[in-house]
Amino acid sequence: MLLSLRHSRRELHLGVPEARALAADAAKWLLRGVTPADLRLVLLAERPHDGVRSAVGFLRYRLVHKLPDAPEPASAPPPSAPTPTGLVTCQGPGEDHAFRPVADETHCAPCRRAAAQPKSPGSPSAPNDHTPWRERFTVINGAPSPS
Repeated sequence: MLLSLRHSRRELHLGVPEARALAADAAKWLLRGVTPADLRLVLLAERPHDGVRSAVGFLRYRLVHKLPDAPEPASAPPPSAPTPTGLVTCQGPGEDHAFRPVADETHCAPCRRAAAQPKSPGSPSAPNDHTPWRERFTVINGAPSPS
């Protein structure tokens, strides 16, 4: 990133040895959470009106004196993963079975879906009852069954 500064400002041309000498100071910025793009903006912004006499001196001054403060260590421990709740017996019809509720459900998901299905005599059968699709189609359209 330091070597690429010459493409934006010709006066900030650095050689490889000079860039290596500044790399440790630039790494401190990155360790504090500054992105390389933001670091580049800081180094290129607000140049002196009379120009830069020494690219190495100018960049070293910026890297040392404009270094952001270290982030405060978190005082509270990071939130832990939610503990899974225990199993609950489903209140739905059929044999007793258990499920793990997300909130305060009393019925498992299959029982809730079954309760939400329409039960009127002319309605199509439930999709999980293994009735062939042609027979369900004839029930919906009122056509005679192809027996």
